Amino acid sequence: MKTYAYNAADAYFCTSVPLIKRGYMKKLLLAFLASVGLCACSGLNKNTVSYQTAKYDTAKYYVVAGEGMTKEEASQNALTNMRREMIQNAPDAAEQGVVPDLMANASVDKVWRDADASSKHYYALAVLPRSNARKVLEPLLKQADLKLAGLAAQFASPADPMADLKTAYKMQPVVLRRQALDDLYQFLSADRESFEPANFLPYKNALKEKLAAVLVAVDVEGVQSEVFVTYVVDALNQMGLGVADIADPDQVILVKVVTETDGYNSKKVEGLIWCSSGAAVSLVDAQRNVTFARFNVHERAGTSRAADSMRRSMQAAGEQAAKQITQRLETYLKTR
Repeated sequence: MKTYAYNAADAYFCTSVPLIKRGYMKKLLLAFLASVGLCACSGLNKNTVSYQTAKYDTAKYYVVAGEGMTKEEASQNALTNMRREMIQNAPDAAEQGVVPDLMANASVDKVWRDADASSKHYYALAVLPRSNARKVLEPLLKQADLKLAGLAAQFASPADPMADLKTAYKMQPVVLRRQALDDLYQFLSADRESFEPANFLPYKNALKEKLAAVLVAVDVEGVQSEVFVTYVVDALNQMGLGVADIADPDQVILVKVVTETDGYNSKKVEGLIWCSSGAAVSLVDAQRNVTFARFNVHERAGTSRAADSMRRSMQAAGEQAAKQITQRLETYLKTR
């Protein structure tokens, strides 16, 4: 007697197939599928960039690809792409002169052409051993830490804001260099870890503390003064200096500002309401009661509303004044 299979899992087989033959046919099917799988694997395009890049141990090597119409062009583009990635991920390091030294340790390890592709481009892989990158960067990072240690030892005891500020300004470019080098070190490290952060952090904190100890008071009066003062305070914050109340007896510098606005109609642009805003700015050494800088700023703006024109012109005046305050104040503090 013949027995038929009606199991949904075996729906591939016709119901007219005897059960005794079903097992045999399933074996044939599995063998067929396995052979198809092997064919698919054997047909894998080994010329792709991802396939070739995957051959490298990413814990040991930093690999970047490039392509071009010739072997030479592909090789040069791979190296160019590597340099570009370094600068994009650690932009401040570009000014530290270390990228060329790192690139001197990189080489083009493989160049090939994808025969299966219609474009027939050449591809290349630029390879930088991470151990070589560490050999370039670590001595520079340690050198910066030693220099910072020497400068930190010069801070006055007890603390003297102005005396310490001079040392802090000497530390500032070293801290910036150290940070830039560390950004590049992290990018080129497989684990993205910083270099000896416990050594660097105290110097960063000391610099921030000494800059903030120099207190600057801001006294702004006049029309739209609340708009203007925002730009002054932002400039001081960007410098890292402390901003104090006008009544603070420990203030070192006083920024005095008097603002004014004038409305007038423009003959060149009909339909706009124009406003001219200005300010007289004085920078005073509060400890010596000496004014060391004076300047004026003026800007204008035209809109359909008088209030908007006044605000925008005062904003522009504030931006201009903030730049001058930063330049003049930093010059004075470094030479005081």
